[in-house]
Parts: sequence; structure tokens; C-alpha cells
Amino acid sequence: MNTGFLIWYTIPLLLLLLFLGAYKINRTWMITGILLSGSITSFTAILFLQAYYSDNRILTIISMIPILLVVLLFTYGIYILIAFLIWNTHSILKREKRDLKHFLSFILAIGLLLVIIVPRFIDLTIFPQTMVCFIYSVYGLIIYYLLHLLQFTINMILCNFSRPRKNQNYIIVLGCWIDNGNVPPLLARRIDKAIAFYYKQKERNKPPKLVLSGGKGPDEICPEAEAMKAYALKKGIPEEDLLLETKSMSTLENMKFSKEVMNKASKGVSYRCIYATNNYHVLRAGILARKAGLNMNGIGAKTALYYLPNATLREYIAYIYLHIKWNIAFGMLSLMIGSIAISYFSKLIA
Repeated sequence: MNTGFLIWYTIPLLLLLLFLGAYKINRTWMITGILLSGSITSFTAILFLQAYYSDNRILTIISMIPILLVVLLFTYGIYILIAFLIWNTHSILKREKRDLKHFLSFILAIGLLLVIIVPRFIDLTIFPQTMVCFIYSVYGLIIYYLLHLLQFTINMILCNFSRPRKNQNYIIVLGCWIDNGNVPPLLARRIDKAIAFYYKQKERNKPPKLVLSGGKGPDEICPEAEAMKAYALKKGIPEEDLLLETKSMSTLENMKFSKEVMNKASKGVSYRCIYATNNYHVLRAGILARKAGLNMNGIGAKTALYYLPNATLREYIAYIYLHIKWNIAFGMLSLMIGSIAISYFSKLIA
């Protein structure tokens, strides 16, 4: 192998090492996914360049595969995405009740469809140049947030590789909507995930206490934590190993109020804890846990495949809302700078 290329390979290696370090410190950092993506992308690019200059056919074919996939993604990806989102909405509505949150995939599909169709029916030359530059800046911002959604999804997947040690004192089980006092399948999976960890730890150590967290919503007949307790008791968890938090109305409050419950139960002694939720919720829950002062990882219960794309969109919207002021400022600044830059370069070309 050429010595020059050996030196270049230190770039993806360095990015990979930075990824591993960041991932160990805090799995919820968005930078972790960016570092991993950068490592894979730079490795592929260097491999392609090496193949190109070495005339190695096998190496060229191997390096061309990811490049062809990227070309296909940018050429036909948006059409595939639109078709998939419409199909996914149909799958959800066949199995779930008609609710606005279940139409997010369809709304995104229609939005992307308009982005493709509208320019074909509008003659941009009739608009002032400043307006045309602004429109192109909007397109740039849309592309940025689509790529950001992809990066968010990568981070969400990475967060689910957490394998906490079997030496925990507490597991916070995050509540969600209950049906007439009964635990629905989505919430049952969260509890089951915590219970599975409980029994695995019990085989080698003292079992953790389950902190069942969830208050009473306006359309619920009892606090979510009480329904969760009844479910856990039926699964054989002793009552003395169940702690209830019945005030929370959001994930952030789940974390804050559960921390109060654990602090009280620990009586000033330091403790180790994790949280259990659905796999699509692990990333944002971890961000909010750290916001509440809990430096811990989570375990994610499996979610039906048909439900995941829509749930991921909901999580992404909630994540954007967490940083809404920053995103508004970023969007406005991007549109302004983008419009000026496009206007400037279009004059240079002309």
C-alpha cells in the first residue's frame, strides 16, 4: 500500500477514535453520529482514490458500491422516500386509530411532493432576483433539515446499543398514555424491558428497584404509574421493589420527579440508575435526563416496524422544539446569508 494513502487513512481512524470517546462520555451528543458518519465517508473517499490511482479492479469495484448508492440516493432517494412515507401512513392507519400524530409521515410526503412539483409549474424568471434567491435558500434549508433528520436517526440507532452493567440501583420506567386505566402495548413493552433487566440483574446481584413514572392526564382515570404498578405486580415484581412517581406530565418531569423519588429512597447515598422506554424515545429521553441532572443511559424496548418511521418523525419534531429558539435563529440567518450569497454568485456568473 502506498505510504501516502496510509497517512490519509489516519483521518477516518482519528474520527473513529473521537467517535468512540464521545460515545462513551455521552451517547446523546449529536456529534457522535456526525463523527461516525465522517469516519465512514472519509474512509470510502480515500479507498476510492486509492483504487483510482492504483488501477486495482477489485478495489475499484468495492469502493464504487457505496458511491453508486449515494448517487442513487441523491437521484431517486426523494421519490423512494415519498412512496415509503405514503405506504407507511397507510400501514399505520390500518392498525392505529385516526389521530393527527399518525399523519406525520403523510404530511412530510405531501410537503416533499410539493417541493418537487411546484417549481415545474412556476416560471421563476417572472419573479425579482431577490425573491428567486430567497426561494433557492429555502430549498437549501429543506435539504439541510432532511440531512439533519437522517443524522438524528443515526444517533437514535446508536443510543440503542447501550448495554448497562447489571449493578443498577434503580430503573426509571417512563410512562405514556393509558387506556381506561389499562396499560397499552406500547407502555407494556417499556415495563417488560425493565422487568427483563430486573431479572437478569437478580441472577448475579441485588435487583434494582423500578421507579414507575407517570402522572394522571386529563383523559386518564388514574395516574399512569399506578396502572404500571398493577401490571408489574402481575409480572411477579415484589411490591417493595416498586417506587411510584405520580406527578409528571412530560418526559422532562418524569426525569426530574423520579430523581426526587430516588434521592429520597437513597437517603443521601450515591446510586446508579438507568431508564427504560421505547427504542425510538431513548435518544431524546437521554437528553432530557441530563437536563434534569441525571447522567445515565437508557434501554429501549422494540417497537413494531410499521410504527417506527412516524414515531421517529415525532421524536425529531420534539427534538427541534427543544432547541426552538436556536433553530428559528439558524433558519432566519441561513435564509438571509443564503439569499445574499446566491445573489452575489449569480451576478459573478452573469
